Amino acid sequence: MKLVHDRIDLLTTFLRIAETGSLSKAARLIGITQPTASRRLLELERLLGCKLALRTTASFSLTDEGRSLMVEARAVSDRWASLAERISGGRSRPEGTLRVIGPSGYGTGFLTDTVTDLRAAWPQLRVELTLTDRVIDMVATGAECWVCVGEVRDPGLVSRHLGDMERILVAHPALLRRLGPVTVANLPRMPCVGLVPYFAGTVRLIDREGRSQTVSIDTPLRTDSLLSSYRAILNGGGIGAAAPWICEADLKAGRLKRVLPKLALEPVGIHVALPPDIHRPARVTAFIDALKRRITDMRGFRASE
Repeated sequence: MKLVHDRIDLLTTFLRIAETGSLSKAARLIGITQPTASRRLLELERLLGCKLALRTTASFSLTDEGRSLMVEARAVSDRWASLAERISGGRSRPEGTLRVIGPSGYGTGFLTDTVTDLRAAWPQLRVELTLTDRVIDMVATGAECWVCVGEVRDPGLVSRHLGDMERILVAHPALLRRLGPVTVANLPRMPCVGLVPYFAGTVRLIDREGRSQTVSIDTPLRTDSLLSSYRAILNGGGIGAAAPWICEADLKAGRLKRVLPKLALEPVGIHVALPPDIHRPARVTAFIDALKRRITDMRGFRASE
């Protein structure tokens, strides 16, 4: 039994080193010394008979074997955490206060729905939902989950890819009557409502066979707010990008019209970022499960495998 415990410790230590890219950061997270973290890495390399990381005083990188092990170690860590929660019985019940950060536009939709689902299932759980489109410091905020649209750029966080959201081009019918027919060729000359950083500069259009082309767009009006961008599109301020969950009702009612209906914008990924903690409270697991259930039912969302 001790051997199994030791090997889980080795995998956990390696996973924290791989996620943070630093022996010292990993050691602080786990609560051990840097020499202990280094010894555990060397022991795991001896056990597996291969080099997992290349490190000098100035740089750190994983080998191909290290990158492969990182994926497997994460799966083992998740399975072990799930097993521990089931065995611990009552202690695995979601309780305490869950602090979630999310984007303002999506947050007023499926994130709010998710936390109300969660509270309905676990009335004793308290939830603090903060909505912002800015990059945040999870440690400073005390948040346990950060739901992100697009990539998670902080290498010190554990990122889970939940799936991808379809996006299409839409515009007000009156604007399209004034502009005339919109084509891929003349799209760069058409006024667009920019949504930074997801719909600005150049965008990639994809047809139904998966072929793509990149085009430039002109955004005389741009914002970093999804809701502000969508409001400007409804006001006739320009052609813009929208996910089906937000524009479906307006398309059916005729308040908006799809532009270039045979093409779609490159989907945007939905991720949940977590601090690289060894133990995750049951409330975090319950939230991620509720989030997956909620967004899987959304039109235009493709869940990751």
